[in-house]
Amino acid sequence: MSGQDPLKRYRSTIERGLRAALAREGALARIGRYHIGLEDEQGQSSAAFGKFLRPAIALFVAEDLGGHPEGVLPAALGLELIHSFSLVHDDIQDQDETRRGRPAVWTLWGVYEAINAGDYLHALATDSALRAGAQAAAELTRATASMIEGQSLDLSFEMRFVGEEEYVEIVDRKTGALFSCAFALGGICAGANEDVLVQLRSLGRSLGRAFQIQDDALGIWGDGEAFGKPIGSDIRRRKKSYPLAAVHPRTEGEQQQRLEAIYADESVSDEDVAWVVELMEGLGVRADVERAVDRHSSEAAEILRALPFSDAGQKELEALIERLARRDR
Repeated sequence: MSGQDPLKRYRSTIERGLRAALAREGALARIGRYHIGLEDEQGQSSAAFGKFLRPAIALFVAEDLGGHPEGVLPAALGLELIHSFSLVHDDIQDQDETRRGRPAVWTLWGVYEAINAGDYLHALATDSALRAGAQAAAELTRATASMIEGQSLDLSFEMRFVGEEEYVEIVDRKTGALFSCAFALGGICAGANEDVLVQLRSLGRSLGRAFQIQDDALGIWGDGEAFGKPIGSDIRRRKKSYPLAAVHPRTEGEQQQRLEAIYADESVSDEDVAWVVELMEGLGVRADVERAVDRHSSEAAEILRALPFSDAGQKELEALIERLARRDR
């Protein structure tokens, strides 16, 4: 195995696989190609996709544990298609008008057709995963169900405030489920035993926590130019992310009333954003969020050391965990 970044090593393989999976006639396949970034709005070939993080992890794990990347590829493609389906539906539910700097599917083709496109990607994902075997397909199906349950919990969160512990439960379902699945799919296709699969899932869950909490931190304190998330962007969107789950229980009286009023208002002013950011920093939330990221990334690194990866594989995954968990430091 080369020392190339795993997110780059498998990128062309994943891209080719997704193009083949969506090389079909009809509007839904075209919408799918657009959403993933394989085509632009006019149907011309493009490369506007993301890092293919989850399928790359699956391919890396399979290869380093003694399997062959081609054996896990159908399941890895299925995982990326599931992730893509979830984003199509998330954009509708959150009314987000852009995705990776381009118009979201529902803004171009309407809500109903966007729902159809998401369902279509889900169906293609199942079809692809089945070609990697029943165990791999079952792993992906369970992860998908968990992710959808997490989204349902997340929507209920919009109607109320929750604390850090309950929020992490949502993260484990929404973000952690697909990360855990990525590691487990690689292990399954490499013939890993159940003990190793349990550890791989735990590794994915801890990495998912670190990744999501750090993503939430970027939504409050992020560098707009570097990460596309200007300071306070999640406050302006009234997104109830980890920093809010951490700060709300620490407020009381007029302070808490104003915080709740801001998140209940349809329009959030610059003054409101500045007040919430100052409140979070004054109550020590930023430091606590950083400690939470460190704790979960350290848990992931500890689990990793107990797994039967090669020395080179251990180092590459350690570097990947560090990068994903601390990508603004």
